[in-house]
Amino acid sequence: MLKRVFIAGMAVIMLLSMAACNAEAPAAPTTVVLGLVEEYESVEGQRVKMTAGDVEVIITLNDSKASADFASMLPLEFPLIERNSFAKGMTLPRRLSTDEDTTREYEIGDFGYWAAGPDLAIFYDDIYEQTIVPIIPMGKAEAGAENMRDASGTVRLELMPDESEEVQDGSIPVRSEKESDHIEQQK
Repeated sequence: MLKRVFIAGMAVIMLLSMAACNAEAPAAPTTVVLGLVEEYESVEGQRVKMTAGDVEVIITLNDSKASADFASMLPLEFPLIERNSFAKGMTLPRRLSTDEDTTREYEIGDFGYWAAGPDLAIFYDDIYEQTIVPIIPMGKAEAGAENMRDASGTVRLELMPDESEEVQDGSIPVRSEKESDHIEQQK
């Protein structure tokens, strides 16, 4: 009896082995190996103007893929969302790259991306030691982030022209009074 059970078991194993040999080879994996970062054009140093009502904040972007993805979407307009009395959030129409380190640390003026949203945030207060969720740092406001505290309604985000860009249409650049005064003093 034991001999018959053994023979039946071996027959099943042989049938399964033969079926496996006739199976098609598995398809090549389609997942991207972590650690490989696709190349992108850096937007480090580019400035974004954030306008909500009469509040205007200038943000300087960092050298992250998320920042480059974000800059390629501009200009954008969407509703501001209050985030726990220390940040204003904005929900993006699509996700950004997440091949970046995240942090929960922040300072007033930091500008970051929360992938689960997909939301952006500008931090206007430092009442907490850290954020509740991990964010990808994307830049920093030069000044005025505190003014976002009372901002509401719609926010507009747009790239500012690079100060080093030459005027392409042949027009003469307009100087601010401060720049004009400085030039006059040098004469």
